[in-house]
Amino acid sequence: MLKRPHLSKLFPIFFLWIGIGLSSGIIQLYMHKKCGKNLLMTASLTIQIIMWLGLGYSFKKLYIFAYQDELTNLWNRRYLYTRLKDEMKRLKQNKVLSLAIIDIDNFKRINDTFGHLFGDKVLIEMACILQKNLRKNDIVARWGGEEFIIVLPKTDVKGAKIVFERIRKIIENYDFGCKITVSGGIAFVGEDIEADKLIGMADEALYEAKRRKNLIAVYGE
Repeated sequence: MLKRPHLSKLFPIFFLWIGIGLSSGIIQLYMHKKCGKNLLMTASLTIQIIMWLGLGYSFKKLYIFAYQDELTNLWNRRYLYTRLKDEMKRLKQNKVLSLAIIDIDNFKRINDTFGHLFGDKVLIEMACILQKNLRKNDIVARWGGEEFIIVLPKTDVKGAKIVFERIRKIIENYDFGCKITVSGGIAFVGEDIEADKLIGMADEALYEAKRRKNLIAVYGE
């Protein structure tokens, strides 16, 4: 049976302070006086693993903070621009792309009537509805306030109209705790254009839809 060496026969290599998430502490590594390089290499590897874990955790937190909307857990505006520019570059291969802006009708009135906590709940549930009714490769982002932007790669305007009309009806019949409807504007491109121009086209279509509300409009129609 192996005996654990007494601490008097060990000498400390160094102390390592680690802090990962909410947990932190000190690791003190010892090397037996009779041991040589093997234990030292093991200690070195242990330290590297700890550092990689810590850096990986920190990087993930920074990534989420930079690209994810805190309330809805959807992608934010910064991430949307990055992905949209990438999708524009793929248009030669994918041929078509549709983008829609979805806006909750009378959202200010909802906040004023039921309170901002209720309004936040509506936004969270709206985000869930959008995610559940879109493909994995579609991009769903919170644009700001009560507006969401959805990018549908490889989808023409006819396909986009079917998708968003279906989502509009789902939202209209969903039990949020009060009557909620949305309006949407769709823009469609088959060539590489500036991201802001495409978003502007969808915004113009949204403006037309908001005049009547609970409607999906298409740019140029």
